[in-house]
Formats: sequence, structure tokens, C-alpha cells
Amino acid sequence: PIVSEAFVFLVNKDNPVDNLTLDQVRKIYTGEITNWKEVGGSDVAIRAMQRPVNSGSQTGFLDLVMNGLTVMEPPVEWVSGDMGGLIDMVAHYDNQPDAIGYSYYYYVTDMVANPNVKLLKINGIAPTSATISDSTYPIHTNYFAVFNSKEAVDSDVRKIVAYLLTDEGQDLVEAAGYVRLK
Repeated sequence: PIVSEAFVFLVNKDNPVDNLTLDQVRKIYTGEITNWKEVGGSDVAIRAMQRPVNSGSQTGFLDLVMNGLTVMEPPVEWVSGDMGGLIDMVAHYDNQPDAIGYSYYYYVTDMVANPNVKLLKINGIAPTSATISDSTYPIHTNYFAVFNSKEAVDSDVRKIVAYLLTDEGQDLVEAAGYVRLK
């Protein structure tokens, strides 16, 4: 591992819900919870946006969140071919604050940074650099540097990875918008 990462859930900034439990997220995406009032929000149907099967974020969602549960089949208009599109759909779908979606923390906060969405707390813990780095945010993972084990001990690849794991390297990672390892 060279950086920490988290899988996050986002809603329109005007959605009154700020926190969901991991169990509630799973129930939303299996179709058991269908209305925001069931989780402390307005009496309005939940539009649970998804990514296509085999996309990186859909795979992460299934692996990190769903734990083998069967995800409901969404209407085709609730599936976005790209992450930016999903974030835009959550921000503006029919100009209503009823959609929920997901992504990786870095993508939402650094690459897209849409001011019309907010990240939800999960189990009462907000996804922040600190809670992701110390693994208190419950849906965390890492990005890895992968190289051939036969690389020479003094190869450039090993030197780069070793540098990224130093304090200076982690400062660089953080300056680039990623979350440092603890």
C-alpha cells in the first residue's frame, strides 16, 4: 500500500440526511429501504444510482460494501457509464435531492469536487483524510504499488516505492490530494 482510500456515499447537498449506517446503505441497494423517511429524511423515494457491472467503482462497491448481497436491478437511467456522470446525477437528477450514489473519496473530493453533493457519514463517522488514514471510517481500502518481485533490489521501481513510503513521500502523496497512510 502507498496511499489510503475510502469508498464513500454521496447525496445532493439539500438532502437532510447526513448519516447512514452501513446496514442502511446495504438495505437501500438491495431494495429493502426505498424511502428517505425510513432513514430520517423526507417522505420521498430513494433513487439509488449505480455504475455498470464490471466497472471499477461497481466492483469496489460490491467487494467493500455489499458483502455478497444481491444488489437491486436499477432502472437504466440510474446507471452512469462514468463516475463524473454519477456524481452529476446525484447532484442534479430531476432537480430533486432524492438520489444517492457512491465513489472513491479521492475522485469525489479531488477530481470532481462538485459543490452540489455532500458526503454521508457512515456509522456516524465522516469520511475525512484523518478518519480514512487511521481507518476509523468504516469503508476503507488502499491503493497499491505493484511491481514484479524479480525487480532488482536497487531498481528505480523499488526506489520510487521506498520513497513514497517515507514521510517526505507521504507529504507528496497528500499534496497531490490523496490520503496518506497512517
